[in-house]
Amino acid sequence: MRRPNFKGWVSRELLYLSGENTLDLRRLAFLAQGSAPRLWERLVLYAIITGQTTRLLSFLYRNEMAAEAAMLAEKLSPAELNSPDCAGSLNIPLQYKKVLLSYKAAYQYIETRNTSKNLRREKVIELQKKKGVSTAQICKALNLDPGNTNAFLNNAEIDRISLDKVSGIMKYLYSI
Repeated sequence: MRRPNFKGWVSRELLYLSGENTLDLRRLAFLAQGSAPRLWERLVLYAIITGQTTRLLSFLYRNEMAAEAAMLAEKLSPAELNSPDCAGSLNIPLQYKKVLLSYKAAYQYIETRNTSKNLRREKVIELQKKKGVSTAQICKALNLDPGNTNAFLNNAEIDRISLDKVSGIMKYLYSI
C-alpha cells in the first residue's frame, strides 16, 4: 500500500463526501454552500493544493466563506499541505486542522497497522508460552497457513498475516 499524497487524498475525500463523480469546483462550491457543508474545508484545501483558489472564490456567493478561503490561501502553501506533520504547527481554524490530521492518519496508516500487529504478535508469543500452545496447534485450530504463521511469529515478518488473523489468534489463545 502506497502512502497518499495530499492532492490525491483530498480528491478522494471530495468525491466520497459529495456523492458526485466530479471534481468540478463550480459544482462542489455550490454543494458546499448548500446541501453538503462537510465539503467546505476539504474544498478550500483542494483549491489551495491545485492552485485554483481564485477560481473557487469566483464561485462563492457567501461572503464569509469567501473571506475564510482567501485568508487560508494567504496562510497556506501547497508545500505545507503535502507535509503530514503540518497540522500542529499552523495557525489555522480547528476544522481545517481536523482535516489535516485525518490526512496524517491516512499517511501513517501503514506504520500504525504494523505497530499494532507487532504488539499483538508479542502478546501471542507470551500467551503461547504461558498456555503451552504450539504454532502448529494454532494453525490447525484456525485453519491458517503454517508457513505464514511461523514467519510472522518466529521471524517477525509483519506483512505475512493480516491484522484480523492476528486478532483471531489472540482470541483463540484467550479462549483456551
